[in-house]
Amino acid sequence: MIRINTKTAMIMAVLYSGFGHAAPATVFDVNASTEPMVTKKQTRSVEQRLTRIENILHARTRAQLETQQRLDQLSIELMNLQGAIEESELEQGKITQRQRDILNDIERIRTTLVAKPVVPAAIDANILNATNQPVNLTGKDAYNYAIKLIKNERKYDEAIPALQSFISTYPESELAANAHYWLGLLLRKDNKNDDAKAEFETIVTKYPTSNKRADSLQKLGQLAKLSGSKSEAKRYFELVIKDYPNDAVAKLAKKELAALK
Repeated sequence: MIRINTKTAMIMAVLYSGFGHAAPATVFDVNASTEPMVTKKQTRSVEQRLTRIENILHARTRAQLETQQRLDQLSIELMNLQGAIEESELEQGKITQRQRDILNDIERIRTTLVAKPVVPAAIDANILNATNQPVNLTGKDAYNYAIKLIKNERKYDEAIPALQSFISTYPESELAANAHYWLGLLLRKDNKNDDAKAEFETIVTKYPTSNKRADSLQKLGQLAKLSGSKSEAKRYFELVIKDYPNDAVAKLAKKELAALK
């Protein structure tokens, strides 16, 4: 007979009790998906982010349009200043020419008196013919009227037909290129980009020596860029840089060109 002492009996009782109350095994569902579930809260968070991005894009687009409109307005104001300078230079040129004409008349009279002192009547007739020639052969009054509508009264809608009338009536005027440029700016301001483009192209092709040609090329580049034609815009900006490397507008063309890359 096997004898079990008291200490051994106690150990066996503890072991039996442990095995008899073992913790239940963990059960795994093999059909359960291991991918993380997308909650409604996460979906709403994504939609909110997309909405914020759309709002940011809309705000940026509006800001770009407002900036372009402001630039157009500043271009018109700059042209006001340039126009005043050009008119002053034109007036000075006419005054200088008038002085030359008077000196020539005086010299012709002196020469005639010395050569034919007995025919003063004929001399007087020549003087009248030389000094009574009409001065305003270029339609300057019509041009000034249109510019006044822009500068002083800011009646841009009225200035457009006034400039068109001037161009139609005085196509060979020395102010015609300026009129085309002003008209292009006003049409661009009204978002009539195709019409504005035609005016700037006229300056580039018909008035190659005009001081508005560089600015017209720059404007054509901006219009091409606005329409999405990057290759055409690049061509115009490169023309500005090539033909007018020392002009201030060449710096603007370089910036525009860099932005296309």
